[in-house]
Amino acid sequence: MNIRGSRSCTLVAVTACLLASGTCIAQGDADKRAADVKIYSLGDPRVIRYDVVSRPWADTWRSAFWSPTYPTQAEAVSALQTEAARRGADGLINVICLDQRRPKTGASTEPAILCDGIAIRTRPGD
Repeated sequence: MNIRGSRSCTLVAVTACLLASGTCIAQGDADKRAADVKIYSLGDPRVIRYDVVSRPWADTWRSAFWSPTYPTQAEAVSALQTEAARRGADGLINVICLDQRRPKTGASTEPAILCDGIAIRTRPGD
């Protein structure tokens, strides 16, 4: 039996478990912090200085083929806030929601709401 091989397999398994549990913890924290992610409107005086964190749904090549849609605008905004919190943002700007109305099965025209925005981290004013 190769001892070195079994150690590396154990190390890989332990690392995978730690990463998986860390992802769940991070997602749980993001769910809690999502309510604190504020949505700022254009010209809002409270958001003069900020750093762009990301574009939650558009930062990946997958957005060319698929973006998450939701049955209601409230669910879509909540998912966007959760994703922004997961990425370390405390606010969103340029939020827009569109009804994609893609037929899911057959001739169904159920709403398919897609919300997009820019995740930001505000900086204290000078």
